Amino acid sequence: MALAAVLLPGLSQNEAKAATGASVLNEDAILAAQGLADPQWYKDNIPFLDTPDANINGVYYYRWGSYKRALRYTTPGTGYISTEYDQPVWYSGKASYSGLPDAAGYHILDGRWLRNPTYMDDYLNYWLRGSGEASARSYSEWITSAAYQRYLATGDATHLKADLPQLIALYNKWNSNFTQNITVNGTQTSDSLYWQTPDRDATEFTETSMRSTNWGSGGAGFRPTINSYMYAAAQAISKIATMTGDGATASTFAAKASALKAGVQDALWDPQRHFFMHVYNDNSTNSGLVGTRTTWREAMGYAPWAFGLPDAQYSSAWQYVNDSQRFGAPFGPTTLERVHDFEAEQAAIVHANVHSSSSASNGQYVGQIDYSDSSATFTVNAPGAGTYPVTVYYANATGATSTHYLTANGAATPITVSYAPTSAWGSFSKAQAVTVQVPMKAGANTLKFAKGTGFAELDKITANPYFDYQAFPATQNHDDTNCCHWDGPSWPYDTSAILTGMANLLQDYPAQNYVTKQSYDTMLSRFATLQHKNGKPYVAEAADGDTGDWVYDASDFSENYNHSSFNDLVLTGLLGIKPQANDTLVLKPLVPDNWNYFALQNLPYHGHTLTILWDKDGTHYNQGSGLQVFQDGTRIYQSAGLGNATIPVAAPVLPATTTRLENVAANAWTADQEWFKAWDNRTYTATYPKAFASYTSTTSNGNRCRSANNPRCVQAYDSPLKAIDGYIGYDRMPDDRWTNMGSTNSTDYLGVDFGYTRPVNELKIYTYDDGQNVRAPQSFDVQYLSGSTWTSVPSQTKAPATPAANGPNEVTFPAVNASQLRVVFTPQAGKSVGVTELESWYPQKTVQIVNKNSGLNLSVKGAATTAGATVDQETADSSLNQQWQLEPAENGYYKIMNRNSGLVLGISGASTTAGATALQWGDNLTPDHLWSVVDAGGGSVLGEAIGSRHPEEVVRLLLPQTWQRPRRSSDGALPTSVKEAREPPRSWRWRESNSRPTVQNQGFSVCSSP
Repeated sequence: MALAAVLLPGLSQNEAKAATGASVLNEDAILAAQGLADPQWYKDNIPFLDTPDANINGVYYYRWGSYKRALRYTTPGTGYISTEYDQPVWYSGKASYSGLPDAAGYHILDGRWLRNPTYMDDYLNYWLRGSGEASARSYSEWITSAAYQRYLATGDATHLKADLPQLIALYNKWNSNFTQNITVNGTQTSDSLYWQTPDRDATEFTETSMRSTNWGSGGAGFRPTINSYMYAAAQAISKIATMTGDGATASTFAAKASALKAGVQDALWDPQRHFFMHVYNDNSTNSGLVGTRTTWREAMGYAPWAFGLPDAQYSSAWQYVNDSQRFGAPFGPTTLERVHDFEAEQAAIVHANVHSSSSASNGQYVGQIDYSDSSATFTVNAPGAGTYPVTVYYANATGATSTHYLTANGAATPITVSYAPTSAWGSFSKAQAVTVQVPMKAGANTLKFAKGTGFAELDKITANPYFDYQAFPATQNHDDTNCCHWDGPSWPYDTSAILTGMANLLQDYPAQNYVTKQSYDTMLSRFATLQHKNGKPYVAEAADGDTGDWVYDASDFSENYNHSSFNDLVLTGLLGIKPQANDTLVLKPLVPDNWNYFALQNLPYHGHTLTILWDKDGTHYNQGSGLQVFQDGTRIYQSAGLGNATIPVAAPVLPATTTRLENVAANAWTADQEWFKAWDNRTYTATYPKAFASYTSTTSNGNRCRSANNPRCVQAYDSPLKAIDGYIGYDRMPDDRWTNMGSTNSTDYLGVDFGYTRPVNELKIYTYDDGQNVRAPQSFDVQYLSGSTWTSVPSQTKAPATPAANGPNEVTFPAVNASQLRVVFTPQAGKSVGVTELESWYPQKTVQIVNKNSGLNLSVKGAATTAGATVDQETADSSLNQQWQLEPAENGYYKIMNRNSGLVLGISGASTTAGATALQWGDNLTPDHLWSVVDAGGGSVLGEAIGSRHPEEVVRLLLPQTWQRPRRSSDGALPTSVKEAREPPRSWRWRESNSRPTVQNQGFSVCSSP
């Protein structure tokens, strides 16, 4: 439909014309004020925000900055991923490039609002097909539902539909954690649910795990989190299958989702606690706990609402979120409730009576504790020996002070609990309470209340010995001491889920009396306030919710911790942007009533650009009054008030197909291994590309501390390798740079050795400038190694012309064939130079591989997209299944990636024997995925072939027998291990075809695809 500008009442024609531009925010001024380096990246990618709350504004831009830091280029063929830390993580797995799945859902939800789709396209491919696939379920994850939510924002279902087999495969990986007909409180149910350990649920030490015999890895059970994730994944798969026309799969997964919802609501909901709880399974660490629900409410019980799982009648759980005795805290919700109610009527009662009262907790209380043998005995668990507060709620209408004698674990001397007089028997209130300190032992404790002097009635006691147990270091040394206890600290990971769930509750559920729009605004504002340190925006791992102090905050490790959401919470929660699968935009804003204005400029949505303005009286932006929405510069909606709206938008515009560029200088794997050896002294063989420099600073940058295993810290130093590790960061800490501080040379260089000759035509140098001693260079020159001589590359075009500080300096030039490049820097007088990343980008090569003997194309049998599918030859066609990407890999090898499946060519079982079957597999960095193109005559090399420097060249495709590239002997003969490939059916020839490079094999020809 055509969407024309609407002339607002009282708006002149000139004002209306100006309004259609929908550009009211000065992006350059905003970025400068926020102090963000590389401003063009933000202008190219993010939606710009302006609200009356400077606190939210500042954290919004900071979190885009921390998100950008976490975007890591790994290797050609894998591309970008999003990491949690600005530094490598040793427990992520050797082949993972430090990717972790537990917060991947947050990465995708925030990343869906970036204009460049490459980042999330790569990231999803990494988890579903690439080197992250093997570890995608190392932690609980919600990758599938986040991928679907991303589609709702982009409107582009192309990748999502192609990913359906991989999404189903990921779902099925969790089958080993699925239990049918689980037992709850000694009764077998018909509910079938997924189990997980707290540790693998990303919650490490919790009350749940501490109750088990293994605090670190024990306490497995059926959790609201993992089952909500699987529910949302099943829903998403059902919807995607419907989009592909696969009705059977759609029905199957819709039924799975329905069954999981029923199981969560039936088995995990505690009707007395009004909360979703963990239920222990029969794991050996759960002695005495099997089939029982946990005692205390944990913040993860709000996870179901983040995925829209519960029905409306379960909304009563939200009565606890802001309660200062439960989860409420000045700087964000706690991860465990402070206290739990132990109802007197459920205690072991001797010679006393249970009565009903509308003012009593749970509607009942215990009276007539009037005799020498009267008592009420509670059982309270504690994580360790110590003295813990216990609050007693009572009634005492004697008109004088009464007492009970409290005996803990049969102690010889009881504690006297004194009760001031109250107004009436059987009447209770929060004010009628007294707190006593009770010594307890580790494990179960009996707390017996017996008659003392006078008379008193018991309503309940409250306690929680687990709250904040061992959570805080005695002294903060910024080394993550006491990490990671989720038994009280405020944790951004959980806060994000709670805010997501609260927004869904307010926007999509019937009205309830537990939380309001103001509740959301207050919690979001507190979350923003928390994300500061020393007066500047900052996020680490966890904080004290009462003081706002970061408690898990390892120096040179925890900074900018990308393990939560914030920007998606602002966009979808606060501003109420609810992406849709159809051609509409739904707005359900939760902004404070006293906000008279806000603006969101250049929001990518369905391939269009939206700007949303709220200007109550039109005086703030001078673009007209009320709420306005612009699409691609044209106003498509106006309303005088700020309320819910469904707005028609234009049909999605899909991204244009472009040639993919790949950074052939990146070596994230070697950078990680070098980092890891500081902790476990591991040995490794560095792979190409390798970084080198004429001089590197020898001054320490300070401590680098290993998270969750302290106090283990090492000194951090500048390194050439950090300039090709895939991270771009301009902070002093965490350190991620090479500098020549301390050099007395008039010039110094930083370079990259590719390990073999390849064509290059572009270099990007991201300078590091601290504004003091390390400054942008006065000038620089790009050189390549020609033979044994360093030569300036010809016709260098530099953008910008003068070296820029803390940003990219791009140099393009006619392609040269080089094994090494370097940048020679001339520093400013008396200053040093630094680089945070050195990149060399080159177009990806897509080919067809045609067997010369048969004339058939190399294909994956049946166009399968599953790992392990056989590679065979088939009649030539133009399908993606017969197109292969040649991805530069380490030490001169190549990965051969099928465009249809995204999987790489390998050998079954990584066999090194003749006759082994070729197949496709996920890119798990094993040697059988690396192929070398070896000269088979004519003196040709692969670099020349890609550049089509000769019309007909012969090369051979070989599986490497070792990690070293095969070399010819002095007489030109191939090594024995590869001689069997010399017969014609296995050698390769490149040729020109239709002005596009093609490769022809005397077994296969490799034809360039458009």
